[in-house]
Amino acid sequence: MKLTVLGLGLVSPAGASARDHVFFPRAGAPPPPPSPFIGPDGRRIDARYCPWIRPSQADAGRLLALARGAVGEALAVVPGNEAAGIPRFVVTPAPRPGLPEGALSELARALGPAAQRFTGAAGAFAALARIAELLAGGAGGAALLVGVDSHAGVDALAERRRRPESPWLLAPPPPSEGAGALLVASAEQASRWGVATVGEIVASRHAPGRATDEDDEPVDAAAMTALLRGLPAAAGPIQAVFGQGRAGALRCREWQFTTARCAERLSPSYFDRCLEAEIGELGAAAGVMGLACAFATLRHGAAPAEAGRSFVAWAISRDGTRGIALGAAPRTGAGKVAAGAEGALPVMMPLSGAVIARGVEREAFVPPPVEAEEPGDEAWLEEGAGEAGAAAASIAAATVAAANDVAPALPELPRESAPTPLVRFDAGRVIEVTLAGFYASVVDHCAELVAALARDRVEGRRSWLPETEARMLRQIDAIVAAGPRALIEVAAFWERWMDNPWKSFAGAISLAAFAGDDALAAIHRAAHLLPQDAEDHAIAVAEALALVERPGLAGLARALAASAHPIARAIGVSLRSIRGELPIEGIGAALADEHDAVVRAGIWGCERLPSAQRARFVEHLRGLCGGASPDVAWSAARVLVIGGEVELVRDEALSARVGLRAAELFTLAGEPGDWPRLEALLGRHRPTRAALSAVARFGCPASAGWMIQQLDDEALADDAAEALRTLFGPVVEEARELEAGAWREAIGALRLDPRGRYRGGRALSTAVAAEECASGRLSRLAVEARVDELRARLRLPDAVDVSGFWARAEANLAAFLKVARSRA
Repeated sequence: MKLTVLGLGLVSPAGASARDHVFFPRAGAPPPPPSPFIGPDGRRIDARYCPWIRPSQADAGRLLALARGAVGEALAVVPGNEAAGIPRFVVTPAPRPGLPEGALSELARALGPAAQRFTGAAGAFAALARIAELLAGGAGGAALLVGVDSHAGVDALAERRRRPESPWLLAPPPPSEGAGALLVASAEQASRWGVATVGEIVASRHAPGRATDEDDEPVDAAAMTALLRGLPAAAGPIQAVFGQGRAGALRCREWQFTTARCAERLSPSYFDRCLEAEIGELGAAAGVMGLACAFATLRHGAAPAEAGRSFVAWAISRDGTRGIALGAAPRTGAGKVAAGAEGALPVMMPLSGAVIARGVEREAFVPPPVEAEEPGDEAWLEEGAGEAGAAAASIAAATVAAANDVAPALPELPRESAPTPLVRFDAGRVIEVTLAGFYASVVDHCAELVAALARDRVEGRRSWLPETEARMLRQIDAIVAAGPRALIEVAAFWERWMDNPWKSFAGAISLAAFAGDDALAAIHRAAHLLPQDAEDHAIAVAEALALVERPGLAGLARALAASAHPIARAIGVSLRSIRGELPIEGIGAALADEHDAVVRAGIWGCERLPSAQRARFVEHLRGLCGGASPDVAWSAARVLVIGGEVELVRDEALSARVGLRAAELFTLAGEPGDWPRLEALLGRHRPTRAALSAVARFGCPASAGWMIQQLDDEALADDAAEALRTLFGPVVEEARELEAGAWREAIGALRLDPRGRYRGGRALSTAVAAEECASGRLSRLAVEARVDELRARLRLPDAVDVSGFWARAEANLAAFLKVARSRA
C-alpha cells in the first residue's frame, strides 16, 4: 500500500484551514467563544464550536457546512474541472438523536453522489484500506477522504450528558466539532497533474477492540498493540505520533500500554501531538483530522526535522474499533502553497531565533483615507437641541401611554411543571462572528500577547527569556497566518493603541514579519501617527525593528531618520544606530536636533561608536549636561561618566538639573564617602523604584535606614524589599520581607563595615557583580544597570548590547563578563 497525499483540508474552532491548525494552537489562539448551551443547573456547558457557523443543532446541515470547508481546501490543488470526478469516501458518526440514518446518508450524497460512508473515528483507516484497493485495481487515480462530526448542538450534548464520565477518571476534552479532508492519489496521477506531494501513507490497519465508550471493560490494548506491530518496518524508529493520547481515560491507557509493549518501534523522544487536547473532542472526525494535522504539522516545519521520516496516526471509535496508519512527510520548506502554480508562495515555516518576513497570500495594505473634520461647536449645539426636543417628545408620549396601559390578565399557571431539559440553547448568548471577524480576533489576541511578552523580555528574569521569546515568536507566526487581512488588522491594532509603547512594539514587529513593501509602508504610517511626546514608543519601535531580519529595513530606517515628525525621526536614528548604519554626520545632526527624543537617540548612537570616534563628540556631550533638558542632560552625563569623567558625580549643578536620576551616577562612579551627598539628594525628591535600585547598588550600609522607611509606602514596599535584598542578601525570610523590624534586626547582626560597599551581603567586587549578571535571576533592566557599573569601574566604555534575542544577547554578555573578570 502506498497512497500519495496531495491536498489537505481542516476546519474546526481552531481555524478554517490546515495552516491555521498548525499555527493557532501553538499560540493558544483564539480563545474559545462563550458557549450558548446551558445545563439544567443554569450553568454554561463548555462546548467549542466554529463561531462563523451559528450554533444550534449538530444536524446534517451543520456537518455539511463543516465538511465543504475542508473539501474545498483539499481540492484546491486539483487542476481544471477534474475535482468533480474524484470519488468521495465519507466518515460520519453513527446515527444518534438529531442525526438519524437518513440524514447521514443525505450528507454523504451531498458531498458526492456515489460517496461511500464509514462510521466512527477509526472508519478513516478502513476507508484508506478501501481506497488503496481501488487505486491498486485501476479504478481511478485519486480519491478524497472526508471526516466530519459535531457536538455543537442541543441533541448531541444531551446525549453526551446522559452518559457522564466517571469523576475518578481522566477528564475528556470538551465537546467540539470539525472536519478534515485528505486528497490521495497514485504516484502516476500526481505526476500527471503536476502537483507536489505533501507526503505518503504507507499502511493503514483497523480492528475491533475490547473496551469501548459504552462499557467498562478493562483496557488491555491488545488490539492496538497488534495493529502497531503489524505495520511495515520503517527505515528507523517511528519519530512522531498523532493520536488521541490525551483524549480521555480509555484512549490514554490504550496508547500507554501499546507503547510500553512496542517500545522498539518508537523513538524514545518521539514528537507527540494530540489535536483533541488542543481544540476539543472531535468524535468521528478525529481519525481523518489527525492524519491531516500530521501532514500539515510536518509540512509547515512545526515538528522536529527528523519527525517527518516516519509517523503514525491513530484513533479509536466509540464502538471500540481501533485504527492506525503509518506515513512519511519530508519537511517541505521549499515547497509551494499552490503546487505547480506559477509564482506560488513558499510554504510558511515557523520562526526560530529571529523574526524574518514571510510571504503569504493576503490583501495589500492601503492607507485609509483622511477622516473628515468633526463639526464645530455650532453644529454640535444644533444637533444637541434637536436631540433634546426629540427626547422631550418621546418622554411625553411614553407618559401618556403608561397612564392608559391596562395589562391583560396573566395566563393561567400550569398545574404541573414541565421537566427541565438536559441542555437548552440560549440564543442571546451567541456572538455573531464572520470568518473575517474570527481572523481579526486571532490577530488582536496574539498582538496583545506579543505586547505582554515584550514587556516580560525587559522586566522578567533572564532565565525565562528562551521560553518568553519562543512564545512571542509563536504569536507572530499565528498573526502572519491569520487570513488575507492579517496585515491590515495588525495596522489597525497599532493605531488603536497609540498610548501603549508595548503595543507599539507588538505592532511594529508583527508588521515587519510580513513580506512586501506595503508592510514597511504601514510601519512608516504608524510611526507618523504617534504623539510627538511619545519617546517611549520610539525606543520600543526601534528595538522591535532591530530584532527583524528582512530586506527593505535599511531604507525604512533612512526614511524615518529624515522625517519631519520628531518621533519618527528618533525611531530612524535609533534603528540605524543599532544596525550599525548611522554615519558620523548622522550622529552629529541628531545631537543638534531640536527635539529631545532625537537628541537622546543621537547620544545612544554616540555611545555605540568606537572610542576614537566617540571622542569627537565629548565636548558636545559636556555642553548637553549643562544646557539641555533634564532627560538629555542625564543621558549625556551617563555616557561621560562611563567614559571616565567621574567628577560629574559631584557636580551639584548637574544633580540639580537631572534630579533623582543623579543617584545612578553615584552608583556608577561614587565612593562610600559620597553617601552624605547622595542622602541629601534623596531628601529633596520623592522616592522612586529606580532610586531604590540605584541606592541598593551603591552599596553603602548607611543607606539601610532610608530604604527601610520605604517599606511603609504601599506603592514601593515590594521594591524596597527587593533593594534591601540586593544590598544585604536574603537575610530575612520571605514571609517577613515587608517588616521593618525584621530587616533592622538582620542587618544589625551582619556587622558590616560602614566604610565598605556591599552587594548581597558580600563585599562588592567585579566578581560579585559579574556573578549577578550571569545568574539569570535579574531582569534585562537590572543586568544593563550592572553592566554600566562594570563599564564605569573598569574603564570599558564600549557599549554592550543585551537587547537582542536571547542567544545573541547572552553571547554578548558572556564576552563582556569574560573581559571584566580579566580586568579584576
